[in-house]
Amino acid sequence: MIDLRHIRHFLAVASHPTVQAAADAIHLTQPALTKSIARLEDELGAKLFDRSGARLALTELGERLVDRGEDLVRRARELNEEVALWKGLGTGEVAIGVDPETELGLLPGVLEAFVPLHPGVQVTVHSGQTETLLPSLLKGDLHFLAADAEIVQDQEDLEIAHLSSDPIAAALRPGHPLVKKRRPTAKQIEDCPRIGAFTAPRFERWRTESGLREGRGPITPSLLCDNYEVLVRLAERSDAIIFGPKPLLEAYEQAGRIKIVSWPLEGPESEPSLIRLKQRVMSPAAERLMTLFAQQVGAVSLA
Repeated sequence: MIDLRHIRHFLAVASHPTVQAAADAIHLTQPALTKSIARLEDELGAKLFDRSGARLALTELGERLVDRGEDLVRRARELNEEVALWKGLGTGEVAIGVDPETELGLLPGVLEAFVPLHPGVQVTVHSGQTETLLPSLLKGDLHFLAADAEIVQDQEDLEIAHLSSDPIAAALRPGHPLVKKRRPTAKQIEDCPRIGAFTAPRFERWRTESGLREGRGPITPSLLCDNYEVLVRLAERSDAIIFGPKPLLEAYEQAGRIKIVSWPLEGPESEPSLIRLKQRVMSPAAERLMTLFAQQVGAVSLA
């Protein structure tokens, strides 16, 4: 059986100009490193380096072993990280993708519950729409997405777990002229800037169909921005009407920054989901994060 230490030593020599440089890099003596390479070649029954010239050169087998060896060492490192996490040592890396609504809604509570207990786990969060995050998920760069799943419903290689369904609401600054209106007219709404985040295709269809039912063109947003803090600040300082998931807007309302109106929108709902590759085996850290997302449903707060 090949000793993984010999593989690591071989990769060090393959990536440095001299055996001495490789030995210095991995804190080993040059004779000990040379001996380790010789043992690996004996185990394989073939030479990995051509020693006929002034410098070591990889043989054809050596070149093949570089790629295989790097993958083997990476997989061994991942296994060690998973074992360490199960033991409570908390090491490893988890990369996730979130859409704007999840980023400000569920994500803060998830991180507050996870990071203090696992300081050795490096969590990387990538923000964007589902369609922009999907390529990284499919390549394996992201462990999972917490985002709207409408555009990926038909992909057989994905596993989707629905988290919640949240109605879309409208909100204004507390002193807005329409804040006390029970149901403003279409003209009154059109006279105000309408702002919100980029959303799933069903919201675009709803805006178009709503406008046609009312005998006018599609309802066009004045501003689309994935940063809700930017949207709320604009609503605070203008007559803009901000649209977004009701639990998210309620958190800003509790902070006294905006006021949710009672107008019935009767539109589609925000539907965050957990999206993962079916064949990918999750590390315990990634599985724990997914569990925390499910537990955070209904617990959105900006406090």
